[in-house]
Amino acid sequence: MRNLELKVRCSDDVTLDMLAGRAIAGGAAYARTIGQRDTYFAVPRGRLKLREWWREEDGVGGSRLGHAYEDGEAGAALISYARPDHSGSLYSEYGILPVDDPQALVPVLTGALGTRAVVEKRRALYRYGITRIHLDLVTSLGAFVELETLLLPGNGQAPDEHAKNEAAATVEHREVIVLLELDGLTSVAGSYCDLIADAPTRLSKGG
Repeated sequence: MRNLELKVRCSDDVTLDMLAGRAIAGGAAYARTIGQRDTYFAVPRGRLKLREWWREEDGVGGSRLGHAYEDGEAGAALISYARPDHSGSLYSEYGILPVDDPQALVPVLTGALGTRAVVEKRRALYRYGITRIHLDLVTSLGAFVELETLLLPGNGQAPDEHAKNEAAATVEHREVIVLLELDGLTSVAGSYCDLIADAPTRLSKGG
């Protein structure tokens, strides 16, 4: 599976509330608010994380945009993905495997691979067309916005049809950036895992 993604930093949770208002005014639909705990494992290529999640607040429900593993009240999934570590909008290739027993899996993967970081956050999810808008409050890091615009798989598509789908996704991705006025915020390279893992280094350097 493939997304066009963007992550930007916000000043505080008040800014997230303002962005939620812009999203709703622009036609986005509120879906749900969930808590997430992502355990990142040390792998030679890309990133691998075990996501545990729980619903904090009821929304409109459904998994039209998303990930069936997030339906219900709580759950977990193993997620692998590869994305360049640059700021701005980037393509991400990812795979998702639902997990029934995350408590048993974490020590197994930790023993085999090692753990890079654990990221905990509260995520409010909005949907705009084929774009997921994540308003995130991340423990120890602060407030962020993530966009994930779904790109349809190219398998079985004619090249021109695939190009049209990708172009349409790119146009919508830009529409959401303009709607939320994200150009005025600082885009972030890398993942939350990288930000947390790098925090001790920044602190030791006084920054």
